[in-house]
Parts: sequence; structure tokens; C-alpha cells
Amino acid sequence: MNAVTLGTRMLVLVLLPALVSCGDGGTVGNPQTTAVNWHPQMEQSGRSGLVEGAVAELVRYPEGISFQLTTEGLTPGNAYTLWLVVINSPEACESNPCTPPEALQLSETDSQVLFAGGEIAGGSRGTFAGSAEVGSLEGWLPDRSLVDSLAAEVWLVVNDHGPALDEFMPGMINSYRGGCSDDSPFPPIFPDTALGDGESGPNTCLLYQVAIFLVP
Repeated sequence: MNAVTLGTRMLVLVLLPALVSCGDGGTVGNPQTTAVNWHPQMEQSGRSGLVEGAVAELVRYPEGISFQLTTEGLTPGNAYTLWLVVINSPEACESNPCTPPEALQLSETDSQVLFAGGEIAGGSRGTFAGSAEVGSLEGWLPDRSLVDSLAAEVWLVVNDHGPALDEFMPGMINSYRGGCSDDSPFPPIFPDTALGDGESGPNTCLLYQVAIFLVP
């Protein structure tokens, strides 16, 4: 089974809003760049729109994809996880980019959401990098793959698990729910496999940042 492989450098970055600025450029073997946006769940703290000083890159190869996200605005000492969303058939979506309900609930999009890394922030800036090969991808949805790396819509999504707690580690950096309270605003469209992934805790977890790469 082909799993996401990570070369995480400093720390880590989940599921998206349709309001983001989407990627430009990109050809086979060359970077496709896109802005990083605050997730709508961050509006309650006065954060919205572009994350200043942040950028994401995706490189597409016939054999798979590699990605890097360099961001600002992380809280030192907080635990973060990064989630990779692959939408194999974005043409099945009515929206461009696809919306979260289309990605997670419309089977025709043939999407997958999978863990891509996690870390405790050492500062406000962090860089995360990883890759995924064409083939089977184990994630939230059953029997899904990266079918065509050149034709998939790709999202990188950051989840903030709050202050790192020793008693909930390493779950806070390797699962969706690790350390998150039942009162956290989990999107109702998320499947049970996401909500059951990790040990619940006292922190309020929030979807934090997102970058979207359209099909070039």
C-alpha cells in the first residue's frame, strides 16, 4: 500500500473552505504554487483571507506528487496535524474548486483524506513537506487511491490541536482527534472514521489553514 511519506522540517499543518486563492502555473516536474488561507473556523479569532508570508507548492509527476507548505501564524507549543486531500475527479464537482461536501459526500469525485504529518510548533513559522505515490491511499474513506497525479485537485489542510499535552501524545500529532474535546467544532460532513481517529482530550481543536491546487 502506498502511504504518504513525510520529510517534515519544523512542524505541521486540513479541510477546506471554497473561498481560497487557488494555484497558478505548474507543469510536470515543475512547482505549482498557491496561497495559504485561514480556514473559516478561524474567523472567530479575527483571522480570515490570506495568511501573510505563507506559500504552498505542489510538484506533479506521473508516479505521484510532492508538496511543501511554508506558513506563518502558528502558536508556539501547539500541536498541529497536516492532512492531504486528493480529489481524483474534480470534474464531477459543480464548484471550482470543489466544496468540502462534494469532496467528502459525492462518491463520483473519488476523493480521499489522509494524514500527512504532525508536529509541535517551535515558533510562528513552519515548513512542512511530503509526498504521495500513485496507487492505494489509506485514509478516511475506504478503497481510495491517487489515480492520476496530473489530473487530481489537491488540498493541504492544517488542524490545530491546541497546546501540546504530554498525556495525549503522540496522538495530538498523528491523529485527527488527538487531544480534542467533544465540544470542538467538528464539521458534520466528516465521516466517523475521522471523528474516531484519536483520543479525545480537553482542547478545543480548529481547522486552521488550507491551500488548494487546481488541476493545471
